[in-house]
Amino acid sequence: MCYQLVELYSACRCLYYQHAVDRCAAYGRPGHGIQSRTILVGYACSEHSSHHSAGYEDYGYPQYSDAGHHSSRSSKRSHGHYR
Repeated sequence: MCYQLVELYSACRCLYYQHAVDRCAAYGRPGHGIQSRTILVGYACSEHSSHHSAGYEDYGYPQYSDAGHHSSRSSKRSHGHYR
C-alpha cells in the first residue's frame, strides 16, 4: 500500500507540509490507490495566528502556551504550497 503523509496545523487545518508518496511495488498500476495519512502539527499558520486578535478560541480550541511542536522554518513556508 502506498502512503502519503500530510501535516496540517491543528487549529486552522491549513497545510503545513505534504510529503512525497511512499511508494510500494504496486505503485502506478490500475486500481492501486494512495492512502493519505494526516497528522496535526503546531497550532495555527502565520496567516491565521496573526489576523485573529481574539485568540485561538475562534477555532473552538482553548489557548495553550505551548502547542508541543515548533519549527523555526514554519513562518517561511508559503500558505498552502506543497513540497
